[in-house]
Amino acid sequence: MQGFTRNGDGDMKSLSAASSATGEAVEGNLITRLLEEVARRINFSSDAAFYVAGPAGKILFISAGYPSIAGAPPENGLVASDVFRFISNNGESYFRDEIVKSDSGGRARHVRSYHYPLFDNAKVLLGIVGHYVEATSPAAPVTPAYNASRLQDQLRASSDLFWEVDEAGNLSALSERATDMLGKPAALFIGQGLSAIGRFVERGGEDAPAPEGFSKHQPFRNAIFEIQGQAGERYHLHMSGVPFFAADSGNFQGFRGAGVNVTERFQAEDRSAQAHRELEQAKEALLRRNVQLDIERGRTEKALRAKTDFLATMSHELRTPLNAILGFSEAMTMKLFGGLNDQYAGYADDILRSGRHLLSLINAMLDTAQVDGDELSLNLKVVDIAEVAAQSITIVQMRAQAKHLDLSKTAVNPGWKVMADPMLLTQILVNLFSNAVKFTENDGAIGVEVSTGLEAGQPVAIMGHGRGHSHRPAKAHIR
Repeated sequence: MQGFTRNGDGDMKSLSAASSATGEAVEGNLITRLLEEVARRINFSSDAAFYVAGPAGKILFISAGYPSIAGAPPENGLVASDVFRFISNNGESYFRDEIVKSDSGGRARHVRSYHYPLFDNAKVLLGIVGHYVEATSPAAPVTPAYNASRLQDQLRASSDLFWEVDEAGNLSALSERATDMLGKPAALFIGQGLSAIGRFVERGGEDAPAPEGFSKHQPFRNAIFEIQGQAGERYHLHMSGVPFFAADSGNFQGFRGAGVNVTERFQAEDRSAQAHRELEQAKEALLRRNVQLDIERGRTEKALRAKTDFLATMSHELRTPLNAILGFSEAMTMKLFGGLNDQYAGYADDILRSGRHLLSLINAMLDTAQVDGDELSLNLKVVDIAEVAAQSITIVQMRAQAKHLDLSKTAVNPGWKVMADPMLLTQILVNLFSNAVKFTENDGAIGVEVSTGLEAGQPVAIMGHGRGHSHRPAKAHIR
């Protein structure tokens, strides 16, 4: 753009040399502050045509080059009403095309004006700066689409990005939404390639080549384009474009297109994928924990059965001599085999009472400690190994994909049937697959082989799962 460049440092001298002060003394402080802000953010050439206005729209400063391009200043000394209204309501930059007659009454000229709001750190409007350039200049071409005010309003109202490049791939138009993302006026990037505002990437964030349609002059859709904001934030857009050609010659003239902002959608997808991975890991951990609990339950039941067996044995061993003691003491008390002196008769009564008390204690102890000594209950069914293997591999699939493991050989041909508990068989296979994923090197492969054999004279299904390129498979025997 003619007379408009970016500047990292403020240069007040370049402004002073190019300007003629028009503000009143009472407005001197405001003018000085506004000019300092303009000098800090933008560097105009010495012949640039620009103005600076206050927050109420009153023009306080006009550069020396203003009349030669923009013509005479407004008679009311105010920024154009549509410009001021749009900036005040939206806080965004505004541009328009207009026809200006020179002061000498010469030919009418097409002029494009850019109007930017100036905010302080608290986002309070300090003023407005306007910049004028010749629209007929090669550096600032005017296209029919941008001359249509209706299209301008649509572009401003849209939350997405609109762009246009010429036959060389340089930006000839860029909607003002780019300003929100880049933190710099969109007009600064006119004449530069698309790479000046961002890059094409893959879904994972890696660099990607430009769409093939660019080189073939064909339409393209939904190419992922990443823009990095001034504060480091990243925006992702689905870029689509169509070529346009000269009506008379049919020569290729460039591309026009739009970028749909999909940043929030990508972030939501990433969060969903992360939550899914965490859920799969939690599911796998829970299943492994259930297996451990089943093992512990089996151990506990075994210990309880041992306790029951001990108590039953003790009961039998104690009751046998105790019954003899009770029988003989009762016979002595009843004097079945002859009389006893009083002292021995008292001893016999004591023995009988103590024996009966001891028997009641044994019975109470057995009643209190009685436990269920049944074996672990199995829900045996005819199970197709193919279905169980397919269900089990899905539980560890996320971890396998993270290590780029080939799972194509984990499928089992239907028809392998065994008598088993489906839940316990699933837990066994999940443990096997988990170990295979854990100990297989990256880019390895996991497979399943099923065969039949005999173990202790009984038929079993033998399943082997691969653990890498050269490792022997581990095996599981299933009756």
